[in-house]
Amino acid sequence: MKTMIQRFHALLGLSLVLASCDKPVESAKTPAPETSAPGETQSSRPPEDAPPETRSHLRESLEKADLLATPEERDRALSAVIWDALELDPDLAKEAIGKLTAGSDEKNAMIGHFAMRLAEQNSEAAVEWAKSLETDEERSLAFGKIALVLSANDPEAAAKLLSDSGVASRDFDVAVVQVIQRWAATSPTDAAAWVVQFDAGEARSAGIKAVLAAWVGLNMEGAYSWIAGLQDPVIRSEAITGMAESILELPESEQVGILNRATPDIRARFEALKAEADDEK
Repeated sequence: MKTMIQRFHALLGLSLVLASCDKPVESAKTPAPETSAPGETQSSRPPEDAPPETRSHLRESLEKADLLATPEERDRALSAVIWDALELDPDLAKEAIGKLTAGSDEKNAMIGHFAMRLAEQNSEAAVEWAKSLETDEERSLAFGKIALVLSANDPEAAAKLLSDSGVASRDFDVAVVQVIQRWAATSPTDAAAWVVQFDAGEARSAGIKAVLAAWVGLNMEGAYSWIAGLQDPVIRSEAITGMAESILELPESEQVGILNRATPDIRARFEALKAEADDEK
């Protein structure tokens, strides 16, 4: 998996900002409609079902927005058109997104929101649209958002999408964290098998920890058995550290029972980490 996830900084910390990643930028004039959870998407009318006068009005608004002099005014006006067109005329929304200033907050917000909306309705269409975007950064953002939607019901498909897309960015990294966490909550063995394919580095170490943090709550013995069966000494060391760190983050009342069943090397790593944490206080 040499081509994927090259810039994975503070991986688990990124999950803390997931809730804020999908909010529209404040400069958009029209408030963002709520994004429903996968499977609960509001019904969407295709362009041909929208009243002709509505489509005509959207087209007129798009043309007027495109003529505004300053990039800031133009992007704000285009964003308002996109919000209005998301349900009534998705093709026009795509066109308007293409006119936004490359790299701007408005464009990034609209790419992310439209990718999620489209993925909720038709994941294949969302993937094709993401492939058509102009830059690696835009494609990375779109693929990450699509994967977040897929992971709610099919984290394995989301993982495959991320692996196949081969792009990297902060938003992409956030999506990888979310997919790992959701997959581990339902099938930690499969999630672990995916994570250990990562190249050595922060991505793999943090991913292993995310899997074990979920796994220990579901099946403690299964998690310990997986660690014991790892043949690669480097990966096994990362797993021991990940398990020790996960235990250390639990309330002290829960640590004792888990440590009683842990192997000596996990207990030793836990004690070393605890000592380091105590010294830093």
